[in-house]
Amino acid sequence: MDDARRPGPLKSFAPADRPAMPELAGKRVDGDGRVSLKELRGKVVVVNAWASWCGPCRAEAPGLSRVHEELQAKGLRVVGVNADVSVEAARAFEKDTALVYPSLHDPRGRQLLRLPKGVVSTVGYPFTVVVDPEGRIAATRIGAIGEAELKKLVTPLLPS
Repeated sequence: MDDARRPGPLKSFAPADRPAMPELAGKRVDGDGRVSLKELRGKVVVVNAWASWCGPCRAEAPGLSRVHEELQAKGLRVVGVNADVSVEAARAFEKDTALVYPSLHDPRGRQLLRLPKGVVSTVGYPFTVVVDPEGRIAATRIGAIGEAELKKLVTPLLPS
């Protein structure tokens, strides 16, 4: 793929151009039930793809937890999608980084392959998808996302 067609680090979609976010669902990394994006419809959802061996994932995790806690009462939810083959490695990551949001265990990447082609590169980690309350993709970010950037993306989508 040439550079002109490769997704950039940050991509935002105007409301009329937002593609539908596919359902992502499955077992939670912590073993405490299941995660389903469909059940979060009506909320702004930040979907963050991560792996325990990924340094940038480890660096961004505390900020994602802080944003989740700060904006949860306003209708924001953060959901992780973990790519580790070993659920034990994923659980150790969650414990080490004190994640406060649930993560879906997706060791074969099947859930992430449901994302519409071209919205984000699923080749490397981390990447983040911001989903509006109607279940449409409002923005994507390849690479680690900082707290300020994440808040700037999600705040306009939250109810006032």
